[in-house]
Amino acid sequence: MLSPLSDSWPRFDAEWSYDANLGRYRRPSGQFMSEKAVMALIDGRIDKLGQDLRRFTEMMIDGNITIDQWQGSVREAIKAAHIQTTILGHGGRESMGSAEYGRIGQRLRAEYRYLQNFASDILAGRVSPAMALARVQLYAESVRSSYWEGASNRQAQQGYSLMRRILDPQAAHCDDCVRYARAGLVPLGSLPMPGQRCECKARCKCSVQYKRNAVPSSPV
Repeated sequence: MLSPLSDSWPRFDAEWSYDANLGRYRRPSGQFMSEKAVMALIDGRIDKLGQDLRRFTEMMIDGNITIDQWQGSVREAIKAAHIQTTILGHGGRESMGSAEYGRIGQRLRAEYRYLQNFASDILAGRVSPAMALARVQLYAESVRSSYWEGASNRQAQQGYSLMRRILDPQAAHCDDCVRYARAGLVPLGSLPMPGQRCECKARCKCSVQYKRNAVPSSPV
């Protein structure tokens, strides 16, 4: 079973707390956070992860670290980020149990397999330096879906039974995401989380709204 983050990991959750009674996030000052502010927190974590992954990759390209060292650094960095964003989605460490950490472990095992294939492609010369830098960014972007998986579980536990996919007005969308958004309000779990089962993949910028006590339309 995957263990919670130790004290050696960056305390991403020091930047927020969750009021389970009100279903709202707060800043350390106690001020409520808007949904936009929560997403900005996630975007900031993804940006920081992307910077770290690109730095590791540049060090590997320049010959300052071996490919095994690069792979180990990337593994540790994405592990921390997936755990942190899942915890944010769930509303805090206290709401996380063995099942939740087990799901993160499954997600990470899949990410590690992709990373192993990535390393094999680099060793075989199938990936140029520019391609490697672009490809490693996808590992940072994939963290966003861990937040949404955590949020979906939290909302289900709090009695929300409906979901609606929302398109980001500033982003370009694939046909899959447009179809999910057009489905409207559907039972929770009827639609994939942003970044899943769509051509956008890790670059998906869609979001999810959760509702109670309404009549859903038919799922996609």
